[in-house]
Amino acid sequence: MWVPGLIIAAMKSTSLSNTGVAVNPACASCSTLLAGEFCHVCGEKQLHRHDYKLAHFVEHAVDILSHFDLRVLRDLWAQARRPGWLAAEWLQGRRVKHAPPVQLFLITNLLFYLLASVSHFSPFETKLQFHLSNQLYGPWAQRLVEQYLTGSGTSPDTFAERFANSAHIYSKSLVFLFVPLLAVPLWALFWRQRRYFVEWLSLSLYLFGGILLVFAAVSLLSLTAKLLPGTGWTLDDVLVTNLMFALCTTYACLFFRRVFPERWALLRWAKGILYTLAFLLVLVYIYRFILFVVCYCINT
Repeated sequence: MWVPGLIIAAMKSTSLSNTGVAVNPACASCSTLLAGEFCHVCGEKQLHRHDYKLAHFVEHAVDILSHFDLRVLRDLWAQARRPGWLAAEWLQGRRVKHAPPVQLFLITNLLFYLLASVSHFSPFETKLQFHLSNQLYGPWAQRLVEQYLTGSGTSPDTFAERFANSAHIYSKSLVFLFVPLLAVPLWALFWRQRRYFVEWLSLSLYLFGGILLVFAAVSLLSLTAKLLPGTGWTLDDVLVTNLMFALCTTYACLFFRRVFPERWALLRWAKGILYTLAFLLVLVYIYRFILFVVCYCINT
C-alpha cells in the first residue's frame, strides 16, 4: 500500500496549488527544491495568483513605505549600470535578494529631487508661462487665470510666483502619476507578453525609475556647467532637450534588451523611441495639465 501512497504524494507535488498556479518544485533564486511556500535556503517566496492582484500590490506598497533596506543602494547602482536587469530578475521571481520596486523608486525619486534642488533643473516643475502657452489646454488656462486675476485683484507677477512655489512642492508627489500612465504605452509596445496589470506597473516603476536616474545625471551635468562658468560651457534648453531624448531612448532600448529580448535590434530601438515620445506626450499634455489644475486650485 505504500507504493500508491508515494504515487499520490508525487502527483500532489506537481499538481496545481489552491490558488490555481502550478507549484514550482525549485526555487527561482537558488534552484533549491521547495518543501513549502518559502525557500528554506534563501527565503524566496513561491509566487501565486494572489501576488498578481492589485489589492495585494497596494498592501505590499504601503507596508514597505516605512522601511528602508540597504539593498536599495546596491540596486541603485545596478539600475544605472545594467538597465532592465532588476526588472528581468523580478519577472523571473528572483526577488528576495533585491529591494522592492516601490521602495527603489522612492529612493530614486528622492535622489533626483536632491540633485534637482541643488542644480535648479527639473522638467517636472513647470512655471505658469509654460502652462498658458500649452497648445492643448493653454487657451482654457489663460481664461481661467484672467478671470481669477480680475476678480481678486491679484497681480500677475504675484500669482506666478505663488504658482511656481506650489509647482515646486507638488511636482515631487505628482511625479508618481507617470508610473501608471507610462505602463499603458509599455503594454501597447509589448502586448504579446500577456502579463498581469501589476507586472506592467512594476516594470513601469523600474523603467521610469531608470529615467529619473538619467535626469539626475543631467542635473549633475547642469550643476557642473554652473560651477565652471569660465569654461564657456553652458546647457541651453535645446541642448538639454536633445540630450534628455537621446539618453532616455538609449536607456529604454537597453532596458528592453534585457526584459523583452527582440531578435532585431532596429525594432528594439524603434520601440525605445516610441516609448520616449510617449513619455514626452504624457509630460507635456497630461502631467502638466494635472499639475496646473492642482496648483491653480491651491492658489485660488
